Amino acid sequence: MVVAPIVALKLNEISPIHFEKIGGKATNLYKLIKSNFNVPDGYVLTTDLYNQFLEYNNLKDFIIESMNQFNLSELNNIGILSTQIRKKIENGKFPEKELDIIKSLHKQMGYKTFAVRSSATAEDLENASFAGQYESFLNLHNFEDLISHIKKCYASLWSERVIAYRLKHNIAQEGIKIAIIVQRMVSARSAGVLFTINPITSERSEILIESNYGLGESVMSGACTPDQFILERCGKKTEKSVKITNIRIGKKKFAIQPKKIGHESGIEHVMLSDNENLSSSLRDDELMNLARIGIQIEKLYNQPQDIEWAIDKNKEISILQSRPITSFREKGAVEDIVYSRGYSDDYWNDSSTPLFFDLLGDQLTDIVNVELNSIMGYKKMETKLLKLYNGHVYFNLDVLKRKVENEIPSFMRNEDLLNYFPNGKGKYGKKTIKNLPFHTINRIIGELRIMFFDPNGSISKTDKAYYEWTRKKFNPYYEEFNKKLEKLKIKEDPYELFTLAEDLDILMRDHFRLVRYGIPVHNIGMNLLVQYLLTRFLGKQDCYKYYPILISGLDHKLKETNHKIHELAWYINRNSQLKEIITQTNPKKIYNELKSHQGPSINLLLEKFDKFLEEHGDRGYTREPYYPRWREAPDYVFEILKSLIIEHEQNIENIQTKNEKYRLLVERYIYSRFRGQFLGILKWKIFSNILNLSKRYIKFREAQRFNLDKWITLNRQVFLEIGKIFKKKAIIENIDDIFFLRKKEVDQLIIGDTKGINIEDIKAKIYERKKKFKEYEDKVPPKFIIGDREFNDNLEFDSESISFTGIPASQGIVKGSVRVITRIEDIPKVKAGEILVVPKTDPGWTPIFSKIGGLITETGGVLSHGAVVSREYGIPAVTNISNACKFLKTGQNVTLNGFNGKVMIKD
Repeated sequence: MVVAPIVALKLNEISPIHFEKIGGKATNLYKLIKSNFNVPDGYVLTTDLYNQFLEYNNLKDFIIESMNQFNLSELNNIGILSTQIRKKIENGKFPEKELDIIKSLHKQMGYKTFAVRSSATAEDLENASFAGQYESFLNLHNFEDLISHIKKCYASLWSERVIAYRLKHNIAQEGIKIAIIVQRMVSARSAGVLFTINPITSERSEILIESNYGLGESVMSGACTPDQFILERCGKKTEKSVKITNIRIGKKKFAIQPKKIGHESGIEHVMLSDNENLSSSLRDDELMNLARIGIQIEKLYNQPQDIEWAIDKNKEISILQSRPITSFREKGAVEDIVYSRGYSDDYWNDSSTPLFFDLLGDQLTDIVNVELNSIMGYKKMETKLLKLYNGHVYFNLDVLKRKVENEIPSFMRNEDLLNYFPNGKGKYGKKTIKNLPFHTINRIIGELRIMFFDPNGSISKTDKAYYEWTRKKFNPYYEEFNKKLEKLKIKEDPYELFTLAEDLDILMRDHFRLVRYGIPVHNIGMNLLVQYLLTRFLGKQDCYKYYPILISGLDHKLKETNHKIHELAWYINRNSQLKEIITQTNPKKIYNELKSHQGPSINLLLEKFDKFLEEHGDRGYTREPYYPRWREAPDYVFEILKSLIIEHEQNIENIQTKNEKYRLLVERYIYSRFRGQFLGILKWKIFSNILNLSKRYIKFREAQRFNLDKWITLNRQVFLEIGKIFKKKAIIENIDDIFFLRKKEVDQLIIGDTKGINIEDIKAKIYERKKKFKEYEDKVPPKFIIGDREFNDNLEFDSESISFTGIPASQGIVKGSVRVITRIEDIPKVKAGEILVVPKTDPGWTPIFSKIGGLITETGGVLSHGAVVSREYGIPAVTNISNACKFLKTGQNVTLNGFNGKVMIKD
């Protein structure tokens, strides 16, 4: 018996007998509708209509003949075949009878706007997902749109990639048919995808949701970095038992919306506002509802599902599609290590060229990570510590996680430490890290092994050993280095220059052998312990209030450098001629301008300035050696001096004396609070000893950074000499292009091991690396990466009061006008009393802190350079407010609270 063709069916009229005619997508929608899930109403044009279309246009024989004509094992032939078939299909016509049926049903449905989607018979097979292979079209308006886009969907069955996909998976080309789904458009406020298991980590207890504002196309196509949410099922309970464990706000940038101009068909990219871009596209209750619906759909199909959804302004959730997750791999099948910029924010927040990443990164990896882990007796630790991503350095969270569980007791794991990890639970989430068991035995064994194998790692010895090494080894080497370099410049031998750089690295190994204890163990550890004891004995609020003061007013290299700059500013401010030259001359010309004048005051200034450069000229506004040091480019220092003398220069000695007195006053107050407690004297003795150690290692940190700057300068000098030789040999275009080679590449080019190396390829690499470095150096990068996926923590943003929350880094409350700057050249624009907003701070920026009213940074914690110097100058500071430079605008009035970390925008 011949069964009459069925052209069209409403989705709610489908029955199982129709499954073979409606394709996998429509079949799944039918099952969802039958189970009372909210699916947008619509209808399906069956595969019978597709067959009739092919017959009416004589396309069946044409397709078979075309396929026999080409050898499909050759990729070019697939492209030619695809073009021929698609062109024929899109030029085809529908029989009048079938066209009338479609027109009648479409008019009956009464859609103002609708979507046309493909539903092929081979879609989403058990072992091969066709997801995304066929076309879908959104926001169509009229019948002409409908017919032309049905043909486009038919043509997508024969696209080059779909033909190749079927060949790869041994799916017959001739037997494939396609149905078309036409549905009412959902007016989506947000949309995206839900996985009922976590496809990234293969964790079966986790539900992963990705979302963006507008239509879900931006998420499904991978065009944006969506918000990502992880929810966890609680035990074997019902679908109601889920909880949110992780929220990561993506750098969404834009949404895809229906076109609005002239009611055109189609979609468009709409740039998101700052608030939308950096806030969550879903509310907590919406996440919970989505997760519960996902679990119910998974139960319906009895297997993990990949679900497309949309939610409108009334919070109504529509399910657009559900299919099995075909790419699921058992846990451990994929690398899921997260790399964090959180640690870098405090210790390596500059952009990095490839060469400097190798120079510093190799020392950190080999000495601080691998060698130290061996000494401590740690087994199976990751050897890869760092990753260079878009010119920024990231630390391996697997290494930091292992360090935490072996070295830091859970009671000391406060927000400063947890800031290195992403929000939520998950493998590296803050909650997970906070609750990791502390391996006391490992810690004891590690300390014993340090005593035996590396006794200078003891907290009582590290800083003393470092100062002795500086005096006996580093300083003499530093003095001799330039003499050696001058001799090698004459010889122009790149091999000997590279050998000199290697000798320098060998010397610095002892620097890092002491720094590996002094910063991550003693500096961080003692400061965490001080905060813990304050919280334990005085309460959390008093810890926030008094801890920053207790570690301020210290004498260290950064304070010394800033003090010297302020001495110069003080001298200039008291001489009208000097003040006029400095304020009226371009900073790049000031030094030569001063040289061209005569007079005792100018001569004395030049003498003072030259002495300053001799002592502190190895510093720059960034540690990256691609950029010149102060001694090479004194205009950077004059930028700072210009800023300080334009307005009244504060007496830095008075500020520092006041801070020291205030710190001592607070110490006496804390002592009195301890004395009033049970065993108070004993508690104070323990606390004061630990506080003294914490202050010792803050000084240590600044001392090692001072030496590190000198090491960077020496590396810059020697590699620029190699760059000159490479330029002469036409290996590189510019001398400083040397910094965009990897260290191994420099070595290979020097020793002549250029097998397989093409000079033009080298130049192309340099061009691309330099371009990327420049593109991202002034941008705040994502805080975390996993593979090539970027994500940030959820921004704490109170939309009702327009406030942001970061880390309270220096106590005090200030109200004032904001000054946003991202470049050192803009420092002279900063006015006295303004609240400075910057992406990050480097020691080279900090002398102007004496004139500002407060500080807000996008990165860093309580021990970052900006926080340390803010406390020295007694100004309130809040760190770690993501995208502050974007949210806040110059001239805007804010209230900055250094006690609780809140920044409130005033209208």
